[in-house]
Amino acid sequence: MVVETSPEQKLRIINVLKTAGHTVGFLGDGINDSLALHSADVGISVNSAVDVAKDAAGVVLLHKSLSVIAEGVLEGRRIFANTIKYILMGTSSSFGNMFSAAGASFFLPFLPMTASQIMLSDSLYDVSQLSISSDNVDGEDLRRPAHWNLE
Repeated sequence: MVVETSPEQKLRIINVLKTAGHTVGFLGDGINDSLALHSADVGISVNSAVDVAKDAAGVVLLHKSLSVIAEGVLEGRRIFANTIKYILMGTSSSFGNMFSAAGASFFLPFLPMTASQIMLSDSLYDVSQLSISSDNVDGEDLRRPAHWNLE
């Protein structure tokens, strides 16, 4: 049994879910879906949908397959994990340079490193981090979404 819901009912369901704290995705391809596509956190439509639905959607799939979304989510998680690796490595390198220069300046009558030496060191370290973008990610990091922890 197929029950057709009105655009207002779809919108009401999305709003209830959003007020409950859920992230809401909506998949639609018709004119009646445009309100729901626009109000959802992620509106998904297909390339063969009507123009109004494609305009209201945040994501337009070129292939009629939800596996594209699953692949995109996994790739996003890989990118996020590798970005965290890059930030942690870059921060530790910069902290090491600053700590070394500050500690040595207490004991030496001259600057231990000039600004150009620090820039050269940081640039060389950044070149060595270029391989992080193609680094493998643990399967555990791909199972659940990671969150940016500011604490």
